[in-house]
Amino acid sequence: MTKLNIRNCARCKRIFVPVGNEKICSDCRAEDLELEERVKNYVRDHPGITVNQLIEGSGAPRNLVWRMIQQGQFENSGLKDAKYPCANCGKIITRGTYCSECMSKLKQNAQKFANAMNAKRRKAESTSNKTFSDSMYDALDSSRNR
Repeated sequence: MTKLNIRNCARCKRIFVPVGNEKICSDCRAEDLELEERVKNYVRDHPGITVNQLIEGSGAPRNLVWRMIQQGQFENSGLKDAKYPCANCGKIITRGTYCSECMSKLKQNAQKFANAMNAKRRKAESTSNKTFSDSMYDALDSSRNR
């Protein structure tokens, strides 16, 4: 039997069928797009304004404006104070969640982890005729039989 994937919209609480991992319905998403366009137009019409002036003048919710800033939608617009701290180290940034140094460290750590997992897999496969997945299943089975 097929399970129908339905949700309640995080904003208006109406039931909707999400596409992908959406949390809001298409009506609320359309409102967001309209607000985003209004915010972009406000920034274009008022060069050199601050973030607080943008929020007050456009009437857009603070979280929407900050999300747009994090997505880099105002990088060359002249919006002042569009800076915030890196989620890891606190360095002031203008786009994304992490500064370039923290992003580089994150990528390096992910690569180290992937290399370590590959080394374990190769070692497990070289010591037996089983694949790494087979040995993992055997370990799970033995722990269940205890």
